[in-house]
Amino acid sequence: RVQCDGDDEADVKYRMVIAQSVFSSLSNLWSDHRLPLSMKLRLYRLAVCSTLTHACEAWNMTDKIHKKVNGFNSRCLHIITKEDYRTTATNPAFNLILAIRRRRLRFLGHVLRMDTTRLVRRTFIAYVHNGTDIPAGSLMQDCDHMSIEDLTFIASDRKAWQRRVKALS
Repeated sequence: RVQCDGDDEADVKYRMVIAQSVFSSLSNLWSDHRLPLSMKLRLYRLAVCSTLTHACEAWNMTDKIHKKVNGFNSRCLHIITKEDYRTTATNPAFNLILAIRRRRLRFLGHVLRMDTTRLVRRTFIAYVHNGTDIPAGSLMQDCDHMSIEDLTFIASDRKAWQRRVKALS
């Protein structure tokens, strides 16, 4: 979803509405004292967070979007864990922002391993043409200003790329 005015948040807001609907539909599970917290968190991650993060690779993860996603996550975790909002925002039981960053970095590795003639890869390379003026929140936000060539070399080794993804914190 893209707004005609170029609003980066349109898709994020849309996904949040859908995820909130899923979260609300599971309200009887969040209040069930018989279920262990670990199971509730797993259900939250699998049902709600997967709904929210659908196609998050296309998001421009600006600070504003980061705050919206973190706020959504902390509101949900507050209900599930019964912890304070501040606690769930600063030290979440499930770090949704980190999960999104890892998912986006995994996708970047996939794009970098594509054949150089693929349209997706060519478009991405054109977008980051020289690596110096990469917009904040792009797919390359966790790449420490490395060149496309260096990233492509690392991504060609899937195990090395997986270690890079897992090392995010």
